Amino acid sequence: MNWPVVTVSALALLLVACGGGGDGDAPSGFTLSGVIKADALNRVDSDTNDPETPMIRNNTAGEAQQVPAPALIGGFVAAPFTATRFGPAGDEWDIYQVDLQAGQPIVLEFPDATVADLDLYLSDRSGTIVDASLGVGSRQSLVVPRDDRYFVAVHAYAGRSNYSLRLDAVSALTQASVPRGPRLSDRFAPGEMIVRLGADAGRGPVQPKIEAQSVGLKTVAGAPDREQLWRIPAGQAEQVLGILGERSPAVNALHFSDPEDLERYQTLIALKELERRPGVASVSPNYRLQPQRLPNDPLQGLQWYHRNIDLPGAWDVSTGQAPDAEMIIAVIDTGVFLDHEDLRDRLVPGFDFISNPDVARDGDGIDPNPDDPGDSSQPGQSSWHGTHVAGAAAAATDNAIGIAGVSWGARIMPVRTVGKGGGLLYDTLQGIRFAAGLPNDSGTVPARSADVINISLGGGAFAQAQADLYQQIRDLGIFVVAAAGNSAGSVGFPAAYDAVFAVGATDALNQRAPYSSFGDGLDLVAPGGDMRVDRTGDGYGDGILSTVADDTTGSRRSAYAFYQGTSMATAVASGVVALARSTEPGLTPDAFDFLLRSGALTDDLGQAGWDPETGWGLINARRVLGAVREWAGGEPLPPLLSVTPERLEFGFTESALAFSLRNSGGGTLRIGEVTADAPWLSVTPEAIDRDGLGGYRAQVSREGLQPGDHRTSIRVALEGGGERSIPVSVRVAAPELAEDSVGRVYVLLVDASGNTVAEVGVNPDAGLYHFRFENVPPGDYRVVAGTDMDDDRQICDPGEACGAYPTLTLFELLRVDRDLAGLDFSVGFRAGRPGLSGLGADGAEAEPGVPRISGGRSEPGVARP
Repeated sequence: MNWPVVTVSALALLLVACGGGGDGDAPSGFTLSGVIKADALNRVDSDTNDPETPMIRNNTAGEAQQVPAPALIGGFVAAPFTATRFGPAGDEWDIYQVDLQAGQPIVLEFPDATVADLDLYLSDRSGTIVDASLGVGSRQSLVVPRDDRYFVAVHAYAGRSNYSLRLDAVSALTQASVPRGPRLSDRFAPGEMIVRLGADAGRGPVQPKIEAQSVGLKTVAGAPDREQLWRIPAGQAEQVLGILGERSPAVNALHFSDPEDLERYQTLIALKELERRPGVASVSPNYRLQPQRLPNDPLQGLQWYHRNIDLPGAWDVSTGQAPDAEMIIAVIDTGVFLDHEDLRDRLVPGFDFISNPDVARDGDGIDPNPDDPGDSSQPGQSSWHGTHVAGAAAAATDNAIGIAGVSWGARIMPVRTVGKGGGLLYDTLQGIRFAAGLPNDSGTVPARSADVINISLGGGAFAQAQADLYQQIRDLGIFVVAAAGNSAGSVGFPAAYDAVFAVGATDALNQRAPYSSFGDGLDLVAPGGDMRVDRTGDGYGDGILSTVADDTTGSRRSAYAFYQGTSMATAVASGVVALARSTEPGLTPDAFDFLLRSGALTDDLGQAGWDPETGWGLINARRVLGAVREWAGGEPLPPLLSVTPERLEFGFTESALAFSLRNSGGGTLRIGEVTADAPWLSVTPEAIDRDGLGGYRAQVSREGLQPGDHRTSIRVALEGGGERSIPVSVRVAAPELAEDSVGRVYVLLVDASGNTVAEVGVNPDAGLYHFRFENVPPGDYRVVAGTDMDDDRQICDPGEACGAYPTLTLFELLRVDRDLAGLDFSVGFRAGRPGLSGLGADGAEAEPGVPRISGGRSEPGVARP
């Protein structure tokens, strides 16, 4: 809404700040005064666009602004040739020096990605770039790789904007489920990008599809109606960037350590420019995927993990053999040693999608032969990862040879996408499409698509086009089961996609394996082993025994080895899913998900219900078969409320987090009420349907909270009875008056109709802001304060500090009929809207930004002369 502005000439009786009546006149009103303090951990950029503040440049590593961590920094940057007080050079860089710890998240947010493009850089103490987030969205994030002193830099690639920069002390696990931009540290093929053409949902009318050649790129594979692989021709990166309109960021403020980093950087800049082109729906790097196992030497031993998931008990019910239906498990991996003695009779035709012959090591590109020649040229050094995964899931059983697969009757569809040095995302997507019977680069589909797709691989970041593909596959009734990862950090992709079942690993004692990734997005765990110990007492490290090849003599022969990792856990889980579906072919991923969330398929480990260490628990094969048979013979699935994520952790600096509610069961589920159990927490629906399902936003206010950790919950009440509780935690830091600051603030007096009638600018004095209004006529007013870092004559814009008396949450009208002192409150940077509800006339809710009085000007936002 457009706020009315009262000019100074209309306020002859209102003197701002400490002025009094002139010419000896008696005071015509009352005096209002108070003290404002900055919220704990708040810091401010030393060169914002506010001309009433000093300009202390922080544009280079030598000028870096020292800040502590954790911190919430409010700032402003502007690309060259934007209208600012800095002239044609703009304020392109803000660089901060800070001591950080491994695993800490760094989050940059700014209001509007359609009018500005800001990037986030992290460099070591020498100025060498360690990582960078170079997406086109309004949120960029990085994770600190190790304890050290760093330079954290915000760069204005285009436009001008306020921003907030959060350096929190919480684990990056709490940020794992939030989509992010591509990072320089991501493993991807330099010069390659996966492009999907067509109009994106938020980009207006359908645009003509562009061709790679029109922007200097080369189409390598794919088709216009699905993803394509585009490549920057060798040695032509600068030409391509010139065609795309690359704005040549001045990275001389920092520097790269080697030429390959520069090539990767150029790739991400090309992606950034390409994503903004009309007709491009999505674009992502061609990420490198790695097998999620930890290798060890070949050994023979016992399959202890069968007992841990009660597999012998399940086999008493069914082995997955006739008369049960035959299942197909597609193993998207390194291929399979097709002549292995324990696998050769369990295979159906597959395909090799490795497009680079050097990576494939079989002398050609994609072909119908998924035989694994090994992923190393050194004898005895190949992983045989896909062969190991295939055997754990479905090796021939009861044949007096080798090992027992989880599902005796399942068939393996070997799909080769990983070779020497790993695999590429584009090749893997083609393999997944093939397994699901969807169009792909081979021009063929299998005679029968897979029932279960096992992806014991990981790498990359969120991409909406890939999320849509996995959802399409799930809607076909096909299970996609993926490894959570071996980073001991957050769940990786593709496991983290909602349509995929993410599997973590446990050891022989049913504890989370020390390497297993965990946190938001984890669905369940299965045995993955821990080869450092022998808790089973069989004389071998506690790994998962399965099939491999032995090529130490120069030719391949059947062998067996212990491996550990979430790859192995995923293979075990895929085998159990195939076993269950063989008994009940009508079992769908959604039905399995319902049974999982209701606790029917797992042994609950840790705290009751879902927990970040083990998800919904350790899969139990016997319980799975029993629950599936009961489901098949019973009534339709009842409704089941699912919450994503399962918990909300705000840390020291986060103010707003999103969560979603959905029905994971059948029937109709209606939300009665969503309420917060604490006055400092509020919940707002953002995109919900008529049943109340969909997206919500939770926001915290730390005003009035004592330093320390605070916990509460959000209660979701269902119509007809029932309730779900979402745990919420927030941390509050102790104030440090000598350090906490938001820079210069402007205190406004606003009347009951929402008109700004007086203003005073205040600088901090020993950490406090003292303000005073004199000669205020009787009436009802509000007092609000904030920064104007972008100099648009409005305070409290997104990215700016904001506060109000007595708090932003209450923000009550103040009856002025006498002198009032002690109007004390706090001001601070906050994510999202500042929450100035009730400011507008007629009870209308205020939008962000409150106009200041502007020297006789009648419109807010007019640039200074």
